[in-house]
Amino acid sequence: MFKRILLSLLLLSSAIAHAETVAVIGTGNVGMALGTEFAAMGHTVIYGSRSPESVKTQDLVTKTGNGSSAQLPADAAAASDVVVLAVPGMVTEAVARGLGDLSGKIIIDATNPLDMQPELMQFRYGVATSNGELVQAAHPDAFVVKAFNTITWQQMIDPDVVDTPPVVPLASDHDEAKAKVADYVRGMGLDPIDLGGLEYSRWSELTVVVMLNNRFSEREKFDIVFQRAD
Repeated sequence: MFKRILLSLLLLSSAIAHAETVAVIGTGNVGMALGTEFAAMGHTVIYGSRSPESVKTQDLVTKTGNGSSAQLPADAAAASDVVVLAVPGMVTEAVARGLGDLSGKIIIDATNPLDMQPELMQFRYGVATSNGELVQAAHPDAFVVKAFNTITWQQMIDPDVVDTPPVVPLASDHDEAKAKVADYVRGMGLDPIDLGGLEYSRWSELTVVVMLNNRFSEREKFDIVFQRAD
């Protein structure tokens, strides 16, 4: 615990010196977790919401603090340096395309394309490539990094709910953007690991489909955990 607090303080001092504006598109549990964590690192958070003045969204703004606010998604993205996609996976591409010109911005894609099949009580992988690649295709001049899609929102807020800091796989075709997102991950007390290019988004997303389908099945239960081998 002490080690994590010390690391967070060191990274927080660095982040404040390089504070950025982060648009978190989505105000569900993942958006809440990432928004509050970015604010705790000294960044200014703008939540992108279809109902920015709603009681729920304004309560989240109050909880986040540090000068945070809420706007319509495209307005939040336009005012930001970094865009975080924390929306339901099957609307990710449509939401991304509706955010306007994101050229030159880092886009962190924290989504999974989970297509629920109610009659079967299971999830299907809902896209032909990956959400990460779809977002990059929608914004070819942005720097898309796949991250935060394989851990729970509870672990984002409190890595100590598990024995060792959760590993956060990163996939991107842009090394500098990936390194910057790795710094954000460390600032949250989590452990980033480089999967490789953006095509590896598909494999990290598929692990979530496998885990969820097992969780809702009657088969023997298991978990899939990314862990360092060194």
